[in-house]
Amino acid sequence: MLLIISQIIGVAAVALYLLSFQLKKRKQIVLATCLSNAFYVLQYVLLGAFSGAVMDFLTTVSSFFAAKKNDPRLRRYAKWIAASNLCLITAVGIALAIIRKDPIELLPIAGALFQTGGLWFENEQTIRKFGLCSAPFWLIYNFISQAYGAALGSVLAICSGVIAMIRYRKKEKSSACDATD
Repeated sequence: MLLIISQIIGVAAVALYLLSFQLKKRKQIVLATCLSNAFYVLQYVLLGAFSGAVMDFLTTVSSFFAAKKNDPRLRRYAKWIAASNLCLITAVGIALAIIRKDPIELLPIAGALFQTGGLWFENEQTIRKFGLCSAPFWLIYNFISQAYGAALGSVLAICSGVIAMIRYRKKEKSSACDATD
């Protein structure tokens, strides 16, 4: 029963992550990603995939700060906060991989770094590209961790990311052409 519940939670996480690729505004993308990560954390905890849970927890925290990076109280420190978050994810991930003595535990680090790193950019296309880069690392980790709903979600995230990038690229080119007419 726990496996079924964890897979349902994984599907909800996937739905939110896929939605993030289709959203137009940076703030909406970051919020959907943050909520998705929270569901992934819960799924990984239920599956006993501790490294994935920790990496997604750290990604959720970083996503929260990325969403607030233009807040006047944080703007001054945004680059420092981003660098600190990325270093923390790397250090904790490597420590977990060493403790668990399993190189597979390095996959969530790469996925979390791409996903989190992208959220600090202003350009929505750049955010999507980084999110797209994170998906293959999570795909492999999810499959190995038996998070099959999340693994399918990684495949769908790749498809959704490519579609969104093409869709918004066409709109940007169309807007540029309209402006020159």
